[in-house]
Parts: sequence; structure tokens; C-alpha cells
Amino acid sequence: MRPAVGLLGLLAVTVLVYAVGLNGPFLLDDPPNLILPINAWLRGETGWQEVLLGNRSGLLGRPLSMLSFIANAASSGMKPLPFKATNLAIHVACGLLIYALLVRLLKRDAQLSAKATLIALLISAVWLLHPIQVSTVLYIVQRMAQLSALFILLGLLAYVHGRQVIEQGRLRAGMAWLFLAVPSATTMAMLCKENGALVPALCAVIELGYFRTRAQAPRTQSVNVFFILFLAAPATLITCFYALHPERLLAGYDERLFTLSERLMSQPRALFDYIGALLLPRGPMLGIYTDDFAASRSLLTPPATLFAIIGLAALIVGAVLVRTRMPAFFTGIGLFLVGHAMESTVFPLELYFEHRNYLPSVGVFLALASVVGSAVAKLLQGERADRAKRLLTVGAVAILAMLALATFARASVWRYWPSLAEQGAREHPNSMRAQLDHASMLMAGKQYTEARKVVEHLERIDNPAAHHVAVIEMVFLQCLEHAEATPDSIARISRIAGDKLQLSEMLTFKKLAEYLHKHECRNLSKAHLATLIRDIVDAAPQPQTLTAIWRSRFTAAELYMHDGQPVEAQQQAALAWMSGTADTAVGVYLARLYYFIGDRESARLVLGDVSKRVATWDRRNLVQISDLQQKLDNESLAPSPLPSETAPSPAAETPR
Repeated sequence: MRPAVGLLGLLAVTVLVYAVGLNGPFLLDDPPNLILPINAWLRGETGWQEVLLGNRSGLLGRPLSMLSFIANAASSGMKPLPFKATNLAIHVACGLLIYALLVRLLKRDAQLSAKATLIALLISAVWLLHPIQVSTVLYIVQRMAQLSALFILLGLLAYVHGRQVIEQGRLRAGMAWLFLAVPSATTMAMLCKENGALVPALCAVIELGYFRTRAQAPRTQSVNVFFILFLAAPATLITCFYALHPERLLAGYDERLFTLSERLMSQPRALFDYIGALLLPRGPMLGIYTDDFAASRSLLTPPATLFAIIGLAALIVGAVLVRTRMPAFFTGIGLFLVGHAMESTVFPLELYFEHRNYLPSVGVFLALASVVGSAVAKLLQGERADRAKRLLTVGAVAILAMLALATFARASVWRYWPSLAEQGAREHPNSMRAQLDHASMLMAGKQYTEARKVVEHLERIDNPAAHHVAVIEMVFLQCLEHAEATPDSIARISRIAGDKLQLSEMLTFKKLAEYLHKHECRNLSKAHLATLIRDIVDAAPQPQTLTAIWRSRFTAAELYMHDGQPVEAQQQAALAWMSGTADTAVGVYLARLYYFIGDRESARLVLGDVSKRVATWDRRNLVQISDLQQKLDNESLAPSPLPSETAPSPAAETPR
């Protein structure tokens, strides 16, 4: 079979197995990151610049990813199918780039070069059809990871081409690829998601695996300069920055339920768990509900921690030892580990997410191909080589068929959020997100008895955040079912005071507050809930700069205002704004509160501060600022209404 025919067939199968899930809904982080800001733009309330530059996910805001979402919305509105279809198209494009990259590398591999094209096709097929990719492809917001992977692959292809050109003696052309094309691809990847910065490190892995061996001549000076300029120098600067300002790194752990050392101990376990899921995938266990991955509290808690650390060290040493004999194994392990260097090391992200393997998984499959290739070579040397070849062909087809069926099954589940949440709750009983989503689905269907059981189970999970959310959720359920919350349930909310708060508590408080804005719930007034939130936030052992803190205060301010207590609302809004990290909209809201209660001077002071911090593209807040400024200039005595659209941008839980 010709490689082109096989590749086209593979791409067609990939599209077919994913097609069933393209009609699925927006999920989890999609609404705050995409639906709300883009809908505001489509309604003419904001400019496209706010959507493009206003995303708060990651250090750089991921503008190229946001641009792709804007393009989807401009052409087809906010229908999920075109968004998911675009994700699938990017997935197919990444598969093509992986194939192109592997063909070039494996042709340099003494062990695998004879079957380089076939092996590259098989690895690409496994990568494209593996069910672990479903939670990236069909989760719309994870296009950020996909686009970053796309540009990373382009950068790696540019590097390999440039190195081959240099080997041919065309130094100037090769340097153009290394010093222009690779940095350009790196920049584009970073503007999609920050781990695009790993391109030079991934190039170093390829250099050591396929260009720098004992049998070859030393690298030219231009290659050395490339790595000094684009890898060693940035790595040194970043290391020195965090060494001089460790608080910049450690501050992120204030909102986590684990420490830096606990995260570092946990990640070897996570990496081996990823490898296990890649080699022996169990479809129902895969997905987005991975917050049940427990942190390692010590080297022996759990015991797998120490074994994972030892195993990881052994894997690295083994890969280095066989670098020249099995370059695919060395390169594969290197690509996997370096690909996780940003999201699975010191940065205060969540412990575990499948989408982090989107590109690094190629490394696992490449390393596996090296091991299998060595065994296959021995089988084909025997007297029964023809029979072995037939068996291997049947085995390869069977494996790909099973992967395709598993991915089809996963995509089918992703078509409906209720089925996704139900399966997640069943397969991940200790996942707070899975249980919470399942309870929400049951409440939406007015299955209150079943929802109560799920919330009660949620409270029993060994996770402080899950306990907090369950307590708040139980009050919400009582209000929803009976329009009355029991005093005991309300009192249990107050016992959260003194514990760490995360985004999960803030979002659940927000949901309960939104219910109270529209409905009555006996024993729980808006002001009562606002006071509960205020007391809990006041007692939280965390800096006021955290999103969970200032957004909770803003929720309390809204509740007080809706209950007719503007002074109390102003106090909470002021504390939120004084954090220095709150959205511009919080400052606008505070200035309007001061104006509403007649404190014109404070309104002017806050408005001046807001004017310095508002972005030039933030049309919505600029209009609000201009409107209030005109009222202040005219010294109007009429109280100013608080427009409903004045609200901070919704908190997203990305990056994860």
C-alpha cells in the first residue's frame, strides 16, 4: 500500500470516528472563556479586541487561539459544531505534521530506517485514533493546546530541515531556518499557549537523538549559537528571575491544596499514569474529571510516590544509555518528558490533566516503536518470517481498529453533557467536578432526590474543597426544591470560615447568589448570604489578590446592593478593588456605588484609578467610565443606576 493512500485512509477514519461527537455542547471552561465574551461582541456590546486581548488564561492571554474562536463565531455564530469541526481539522493537521516529522527522523535511524515510512504512518495512526485525545479535540477551549502543538510541530520540522540543509553544506540557508523559522514558530506557539516556549528544548532532544552521535562530526558553530541564544540564555534568565523572586512562583500555591514540594513529588506518579493510559487505555476512565488524582504528601504517601520517582530516574538513565543504539527510544522519552516540562513541574497548576499529553504522547509511541521494532526485527529473521509478518499485520490492524472503536465510543459520550457527567461520576467517584456536574444535571431535570444523594456523596469525598462545595450546593438544592433552606444547612456554610478557598467555592457561591437575585428562599436572604460570604472571605488564610477572594467579595457586593444595602456593597467592592488584581469592571462598579450613595469625591478618585488601568480595547468599560465621568462633571444629583452589564469577566479555571 502506498503511503499516500494509507495516510488519506487514516485521515478519513479519524474524521469518521470523531464525527459523532461534533454536535456536542460547550462544556466547563467554554462558557467563561468563549461564550460570554464572544456573545457580548456579537451583540455589539464590546469590540473584537476585547475578545482577542481580554482573555486571562495564561501569561500571554493566548491571542492567536482567541483569534481562531473569533473567526468561528464571525462565520457561523455560537453553534458548537463549527467550533468542534475546526478542532478536528487542527487534529488532522497535527497528525499530518507528526507523520512528516517522523518520516524525516526515522530515515536517519539505523534501527528503523528500512521501514521509516510505515512506522511513521503507524505512530501517526495511533496518535490520531487514541481515545486520550478526545478530551482535547472535542473540548472546544482546548484548541489552545492544539494550536500550540501545531506550531510546535512546524518549529520542529523547520529545525530538522534546517539541520539537514546545514549538513549539505548550505550554511546560510540552514541558519535562516534555525534563526528565523524556528523562533517564528515558537512565538506563534506561545501566542496560542505558553508551553510553545518548549520548542528549543524539544529541538535539543532531536539534536541529541538524531544529529549528534559519536559516529558523526561535531555540530557546526551556528547550531551551538542557536541553542545558546534560544535555549540556554532564556532558561538561565528564567531560573535567575525565580531565584531572585521566588514569591512570584510560590504565590500561585496560595490557592492550591498542595505545596510546591507535594506537586513535585506527585508529578512522577502522574507521568507514569499518563504512560499507562497511553499504552493500555480504558475509555470510560478517560476524560476531563481528573481532579480525583491525589497529591503525594510524602515519599511514601502514597507508596507509589517513591517507586515512581525511582522509575522516572531509571527511565531517563536508560534512555541516555541507549541513545546511540536506539535513538527513537531516547528521542521519544525526551519528547515526552520535555513536553511536560512546563505543565508537570514547578508551576502551580492542577496536578493532572489529559490534554497535557496531546503532543508529548507522540514521544511515548515513538519510544514504543523502537522497542517493538527491535523485537520484530528478530522475529522476521526466523524461518517463519512470512507467517510472523502476517500476524504482525493483523495485530497492527486490530490495535488500530480497537483504538478507533474506543475513540468512537468516547466521542459518542461527549455528544451529551448529561451522559458525560453521569459516566464521569460513576468512573470517578472522588472527582468533585464529576459529582457536581452530575448533581447539576439531576437538578436541571428536577430529580431532586437523586441529586441530594450525589451532593451527600460529594461531602464525603476526602477533599476540603469538595466538602465546601457540597455544603453550599445543599443549600442551593433546598432553595431550588422547596424555596426554603434549613437553618442548620445555612449554619454549616459559616463553618467554611478559616479554610482555604478555591475557584470552586466562589463559583458555587455565585450560582446560589444568581438564584437569590431572581427567587426567594426562606431563611436565606440576599444580605444573609452576602454576610456569610464576607465572613468566610475575611477569615480565609490567603492573600486578597487571589481571584477566588476578590470575586467572592464582588458577589457579596452585588447581593448587598440587590438587598438595598449600598453602603455594605460599597465596602465589599472597595476591598475587591483594593486587591489590585480585580477586573476593571469591579472598579467601575465601585465608582458607581460611591456615586449612588452620594460620595462624589470617592467616585472621582476611583474613576481616576480605573481610567489608568482600563485597556484601550475595553469598549464596554470605557463607555461606563465616560458615562459616569459626564455625570460627575455635571454634578448631577440624581442617583446612578447600576447597570447589569457592569460585571467582572467570568473566572475561568484555565490554564490547567
